[in-house]
Amino acid sequence: MFTKDRTQVCSSTVGCFPDLESLYNTISREARMHMERVADYGDRLYRFMLEQDSQRLLRELGEEFPRYSKKVFQMHDIGRHYIPVAIVNKVDKLTDEEYQIIRDHAINAAKAIDSIYQKPFPEAVMQQFYNIAVFHHERYDGKGYPLGLAGEDIPLGARICAVADTYDGITSWKPYKKKQTSGEEAVELICQEAGGQFDPYVVDMFRRCADDMRG
Repeated sequence: MFTKDRTQVCSSTVGCFPDLESLYNTISREARMHMERVADYGDRLYRFMLEQDSQRLLRELGEEFPRYSKKVFQMHDIGRHYIPVAIVNKVDKLTDEEYQIIRDHAINAAKAIDSIYQKPFPEAVMQQFYNIAVFHHERYDGKGYPLGLAGEDIPLGARICAVADTYDGITSWKPYKKKQTSGEEAVELICQEAGGQFDPYVVDMFRRCADDMRG
């Protein structure tokens, strides 16, 4: 059973004791580009929130987090290291089993983090890294994964990353879309999910700094 304490979740390693960058470099180029964009969006949103309510942000994410925030948000999909190349490159429709393997990148983030030989962040930041990487697909209404956490049981960093991750997913160019979604449309769609997929507090902050996201 997974918990928010990473030391109780997964103690297995991946054999050769990799560092964070070596794991990151095994991930497909397209996914790494997504991770870099989410780093930018997540960090902008976090820093805006920090300006608005520094006491809450520093209390929940820690005093050291601002120094490492962008890198931590970038590595939110580190569990994708475990997605087989054959699935990443598959052109045909994914099977249910293959789709589940992709979803399991959230669970596998814990395994990836525990496999890192030299920890890239201070211990308190490592906990936030774990929270973001494992729980950024949880939903505020409890219908997400991997654990079905709800509301403020989802760590704040993961709730911030969820908005940034979705914003990039909506606005990124996709060949199968007849019409690409604008930043303004993406903001509207995210605002409609306040209290559903997303934390209303984070959505409100996102709405207020959305112009900076598109800048």
